[in-house]
Amino acid sequence: MQTNNEFSLTVLEMGTHQAGLIYTGEMSQPGALALTRQFERLFGYYQYPKIVLSIESPGGALDGLEYVLRSMMKWSAQGRHVAVRSTFLCASAGAFLLAMGAWGERRVDKGTLLLFHNARIAGASVPQMTASMTTNISKTLSTVDRSLLDYLVEKLTREAGGAAQLARTVQMRLEFVDTQWANVGSKLATIASGKDGTRKPAWIKSMFNWAYDDPVKFMTAFKGHLARSFAKDQSFDLAESYVLCLIDEIEDVLSDQMERRAAQVTLNVEHDTESGVGLNQVQTGPFAKPHGHCGEPTSMMNI
Repeated sequence: MQTNNEFSLTVLEMGTHQAGLIYTGEMSQPGALALTRQFERLFGYYQYPKIVLSIESPGGALDGLEYVLRSMMKWSAQGRHVAVRSTFLCASAGAFLLAMGAWGERRVDKGTLLLFHNARIAGASVPQMTASMTTNISKTLSTVDRSLLDYLVEKLTREAGGAAQLARTVQMRLEFVDTQWANVGSKLATIASGKDGTRKPAWIKSMFNWAYDDPVKFMTAFKGHLARSFAKDQSFDLAESYVLCLIDEIEDVLSDQMERRAAQVTLNVEHDTESGVGLNQVQTGPFAKPHGHCGEPTSMMNI
């Protein structure tokens, strides 16, 4: 995709504890500069602890994405975080920006088109191609794809609290989605999606085969699954994105809070069955939510 620098950035709201931004359009160098200037203004001058960034984007320049991520990492190290939302379109660089938002604060709508894919060269960047150029570009793109995947996985692992905790989180989310699929699938079957919400997707069965009790084997399976999925260059199943911790909430469909409520109800029912105690005796077991930062991609390409 060739970036044409078309974007709009609006300050949505400025409350007591957080400010809001809306970014619409391609992720370009001018867009990245405008976005990071707002971070500087809202985090640095107004001292907001959190910015809620709503993004609707088809993607854009990789160097623009990297520039924004470096800024987010800088502010995160100071205890200031960017929560990311998307309602309609979040693709390519936009999808990676969403996934690298603050842990526990990445939300989509059930109708959001979420698309991850590998890096590309913009058409205008290579007006004439030779065989050697093609070979070099192929090697460069492969390196960029690996770097971006490493960057994402490192960030997710750090914010989850380590590989073992990430494995546990993915396993809990998978089990919840599997047991609740009748409800989840029906809610995700929107008119625009054209999906059959009654049929469980194949990835659920596949992920149950991962070695969740072995962090090394889990990370191999996790990273390999992401690499294969990104190479397909097609919209991501939102429930799958939730299970993989690429997002934290599908509004009114899936969230960690819904998981906790379901787990609490299960505990209460089991307690009532075993001891005859009423359901008003609540047992809680909240899941931990850690923090973290990011790593590093490349430039002069689109994603």
